[in-house]
Formats: sequence, C-alpha cells, structure tokens
Amino acid sequence: MLNVYHWEPNGASGRILIALAEKGLEFTSHYVDLLALEQYRPAVLELSDAGEIPIVVQDGAAYVGESQVCELLEETYPARALMPADPRGRWEVRVWQKYVDDGLAASVSELACQAYGMCGDNALAAKLRAAVEKIAVPQQRDAWREALAGYSDERLSQARIRVAAAVTKVEATLATSRWLAGADFTLADVAVFPYLKYLPRIIPTLVDEASAPRTAAWLRAVSQRPAVREALARARTADPFAVAVPGPEQIRWG
Repeated sequence: MLNVYHWEPNGASGRILIALAEKGLEFTSHYVDLLALEQYRPAVLELSDAGEIPIVVQDGAAYVGESQVCELLEETYPARALMPADPRGRWEVRVWQKYVDDGLAASVSELACQAYGMCGDNALAAKLRAAVEKIAVPQQRDAWREALAGYSDERLSQARIRVAAAVTKVEATLATSRWLAGADFTLADVAVFPYLKYLPRIIPTLVDEASAPRTAAWLRAVSQRPAVREALARARTADPFAVAVPGPEQIRWG
C-alpha cells in the first residue's frame, strides 16, 4: 500500500493526487496542512529533510519531486498509461513537466500567495510570521519570510509575464492537439492543470473565452474527468484553488 503525504489537491499535491486517481491506485492519505506549517514537523522531516510535500512512500522508501514521482508511478504501475508509447510523445511530456518545474509552478505560486493575503497587515500574515520563525530549515524559513513580506512589483510583473507565456504556449499546442502531448491525456496535462486552474480566480482575463478559448475549454475538460473530480474531492477547504503557499524557487540560468 502506498502512503501519500499531501496538502490540498492544487499545485504539487494536485499533480500526485490526480496521477494516482487516473491510475486507479489505492493509497493511505496523510493530510499535511501547509498553512499550519505541518510539513516542518519532525515526523515529516524524517521523510523529507526540506519538508517538501507531497511525499509518496512505497515499500518503506520516501520519494519527493512531482515529475520524478509521477514517472515512478508510471513505471511501477504501467496499467492505465499516462505516458505516450512513442519516444517523441514521451519527450513532449517531459518538456512540459520541466516547464512546470522550472518556472510555471513558482510564478503561479507567487501570484496566488499575493492574491490571497499571505502578506501585508492581516490576521493570517501575522499568525504565519510568528510560526515561520520556528521553521528549522533555513531555506524554507527564508522563502516564507519573503512571501509574507510581499513580493516586489518587479517580481510579480515577471511572474505575470511567465504565466501569460504559459497560456500562450498551451493555447498554441491545443490548436493542433486534443491534449498537451498528443491525442491522449498524459502526465503533461497532469503537470500543467493544477497551476493553470488557479488562473480563473487570480488573473481571469488570461483564460477567458475571448483571450484563450482553447485553454478555457481544456481546463473544463480536465476538471470534468472522473479521476480529476475524485482527486479534487479530497480538498478540505471550500475551494483548493483559493488557497496557496510559497512554491519552488524560480530556476535562474546564467
């Protein structure tokens, strides 16, 4: 039996929960409240020394890293394939996964954190500031401090540019393909969906029928898949895309 440590079915946790549901895999769920900073409790840090969530535990071994874990699940449980059979299709999936890992995840997280009141003079930010100072992992403590201080206008502008570019990329891909990596739903769609699903709330004009009709239709189609509904039903909040925490650091080249 798999053990899965996860938060709400958005972002990184959403990727793993959707992949598990699409593959029809049973697992024991361990909900980790990231806004309560439960990811930095000793029991979790024993599995992931940076407090990285989600974590999948298989045969006593703990695995982190959403793209890598999704491919581990694919190789371990090949039924209900989420990778194309052809080499080019598999390459396309990995390009999309890297695109999410290297920039889209961080950019959406920054914009969502800013939009949902994680910074500024409010009760949530005040409560988090006190708790953040107790985080034992220095790089994680610094990331939370930065988010709670409020991202600079330049940082947020760059995040909007990256997210807009992602929508343009999705829109162009869907002009010639039903799904992001071909005719079938794959880990590419799994990787992108839990981030673009935030956009109707935080930047609605980017994904409306006028600006990105194919992306809007794709978001609806993914949302309606039975496995995706199953994954989203694991939410403990009223709307998993109305909450956010700091995401991964932006990948900077050079």
